[in-house]
Amino acid sequence: MNTYVRILRYVRPHAGLFGLAIGTMALWAALDAFSYTLLIPFLRVLFGQGDALSGLDTFLSPDAGPVVRFLRGAVGWAIAGRDPMDALRNVVLFLFVIYAVKNVAYYVSQVAISVVEGRVTRDMRNDIYSHLLRLGFPFFQRTRAGQIISRVTNDVEQMRSLVTSNLAKLLWESFQAVFALVIMIGLSWKLTVVAALFMPPMLGLWARLRKRLRRAVLRVLDAVGETASHIQETVSGVRLVKASGAEAWEEARFQKLTRGQYKAHVKNERWRKFFTPATEMITAVSILAMLWYGSWLVLREGSMIPEAFIGFLLFAGKLMSPVKFLAQFPATVQPGLAAAERAFELLDAPVEVFDQPGALPVEGFREAVRFEKVGFAYAPGTPVLEDIEMTIRPGEVVALVGPSGAGKSTMADLLPRFYDPTAGRITLDGRDLRTLKLKDVRALLGIVTQETILFHDTVRNNIAYGRNDASQAEVEAAARAANAHEFIGRLPEGYNTVLGEKGTRLSGGQRQRIAIARALLRNPPILILDEATSALDTESERLVQQAIEQLMDERTVLVIAHRLSTVRRADQILVLDAGRIVERGTHDELLAHGGLYRRLYDMQFGAETDAVEAGSPHPLA
Repeated sequence: MNTYVRILRYVRPHAGLFGLAIGTMALWAALDAFSYTLLIPFLRVLFGQGDALSGLDTFLSPDAGPVVRFLRGAVGWAIAGRDPMDALRNVVLFLFVIYAVKNVAYYVSQVAISVVEGRVTRDMRNDIYSHLLRLGFPFFQRTRAGQIISRVTNDVEQMRSLVTSNLAKLLWESFQAVFALVIMIGLSWKLTVVAALFMPPMLGLWARLRKRLRRAVLRVLDAVGETASHIQETVSGVRLVKASGAEAWEEARFQKLTRGQYKAHVKNERWRKFFTPATEMITAVSILAMLWYGSWLVLREGSMIPEAFIGFLLFAGKLMSPVKFLAQFPATVQPGLAAAERAFELLDAPVEVFDQPGALPVEGFREAVRFEKVGFAYAPGTPVLEDIEMTIRPGEVVALVGPSGAGKSTMADLLPRFYDPTAGRITLDGRDLRTLKLKDVRALLGIVTQETILFHDTVRNNIAYGRNDASQAEVEAAARAANAHEFIGRLPEGYNTVLGEKGTRLSGGQRQRIAIARALLRNPPILILDEATSALDTESERLVQQAIEQLMDERTVLVIAHRLSTVRRADQILVLDAGRIVERGTHDELLAHGGLYRRLYDMQFGAETDAVEAGSPHPLA
């Protein structure tokens, strides 16, 4: 129930339109019930009983008095004392007007519901996506991309039908049930009691199966998410799949997932579909009981006239449909409620890196960035960094060197607060980063990673990403500085050329130069550079290296170094091993020291020196 109440909050901003939908639904239900009530006097005239309303008080039970008074007040003027054909004509014309108004009300309610439905879906997706963008890296590391996509798309779609379509139908059927029940009581309270006897069995049936259905639906949704994750991973890594000849293996893995999804679906549907025949059988027993008891009231007790009994059966039939829907409603909404739980689980995921109350603005970088006894662990008890001490002053180039898994990338990720330290602190000009506005801190930074991120958008928009105010001249200047302007000019539409997803239309070197142009356009005072390790041809390598040197010029740089030229120009080199800084100094100092740096240099950069002397491309680490 709490989940449903929370979902309904999305309807609150559109309460006026939703209220219009409810009002027109109520009007439709009232007119629909009235149209059926008119069949009682119609049948009396048709069966040759003379005045359609005469003698009703005699033939109907005293409980029917309100119905008779209502009919006399509504249509008595049109049929009382008239020729039978004239009376029938008037009833037919009156019914025509009722049907016309009823269908106008139906149309208005459906349009209103559709508009609310669209708005609610939009608001839900916007809220979830907005929250998703604020979540930190830890969330994305522990959650599969396919599961996230499934929750933002499939689960929200399930919630949409729950909030609007199912809720609207619930109100619709409730209105029909209320009006039908009121008239049935007015015609015969005894027969109404018989009609109501089937409600407890339906409610009991639902109570026994509710939890089972919920668990089954959650299993289905989880299986859908796992399948989506597998598709996303396969499409992203299709080059590796084909290069490894792993199509058959991936196909077998996918078939295993779809088999699990199929089994979960069948198990869920087996219980959901059980409701329809079960409730239908309960309804059939109730109808048979009404037929027998109603006939006794007409033929033996004489408390009902045949026309009233027929009218009662019509209303009982109308009541069956909404009551069956209401009985099945909990089962109907289980997929939506389960989807809502998954979507809200995403929406409730804590934002682990955020602005503290009273966070201070940052106006620039003047003195130094310091790591003071910094430690970090992705999981408690498993430290990745320990006792990190480092100072970076304006204009300095600090290189991080070390074997794979030493903590270099993690250390670089702490500066833009992708994560917060679990021990110690990082300061900017003497102030803890956690006390500063996150947006201002990241505005000081330019980040170029090994994995070049390009979007399915134009070249210009990829370069100007995060700088929507940049002019075309600024974009082109950044591209020239990154040695990208020339090849961009050769593209079919130049800067307006739409790149494929992840920039697949460009070569590796071209993608790197676009990323460098993006960083140049931001013109940040501090640069975090994870030098690419992918092999390029000699010309692309030269152009990329020139662009990197242009990017590093007159900036404070923290670089995860893979090139000998970068290491040599560094003002300070930090050598990491197992999460600790084991050596620090300049290139010459560390070579002379003969420690880990010297061994890495001989293995990695020594090979690069030999390759350069031989005139071949750099063998990047």
